[in-house]
Amino acid sequence: MVERAAELRHLQEFRDVYHRVYREPPYREDAAAADEFTEQLAEHATLPGFSVTTVLDGGVLGGFAYGVRRARGWWHPRAAAPAPRGLRRSLFYVYELAVVPELRGRGHGRELLETLLADRTEPFAVLAASNKAPARELYRRWGWAKVGELTGPPDGVDLLARPLTPLP
Repeated sequence: MVERAAELRHLQEFRDVYHRVYREPPYREDAAAADEFTEQLAEHATLPGFSVTTVLDGGVLGGFAYGVRRARGWWHPRAAAPAPRGLRRSLFYVYELAVVPELRGRGHGRELLETLLADRTEPFAVLAASNKAPARELYRRWGWAKVGELTGPPDGVDLLARPLTPLP
C-alpha cells in the first residue's frame, strides 16, 4: 500500500532502493552515486514543500517518490533552455520515483506518483526522464509532456511537465 510518509524512514533504506534501481541499465550508477543521492535526499527533506510517498513490501521499503516545491522562476540548473513561459511560476519538482524490480508491473509507480502529487497547490509538476528508460513511456501515457532537455551527461534526458491544478 502506498502512503504519504510523515517522515523519512531510515535513509539507508532509501539508499538501498535507489541503488538497486539505478544500478540497472540505462543508468548503471555505482554505490558512490547512491551515497550522493542519500545526501541530496537528506538535504531536500529539510526544504519547505518537501513530500515523499512510500510503498512497503513485508515491512521493507520497496519504492518511493519524492519532490520539493520550487519557487517562481526556478528551473532545472542543467536545462538546455529557459523554462517555457507557462512554467515560470512555482512548481513541484519530482526528484525521484523508484520501485524495486520485484514490485514493478503492479501499479506501484503510478500510485506513488499520483499520491505524491495529490493535493499539491502548485500549477505544474516537472520531472526529468531518460529517453532510454522504460519509465519514459509510462510518463507519457500518464499525461506528462516534454517541455525541455537537460545538458551534460547522461545524454538524452528530457524535462517533462504535467498540470496539477486547473489553469486560470
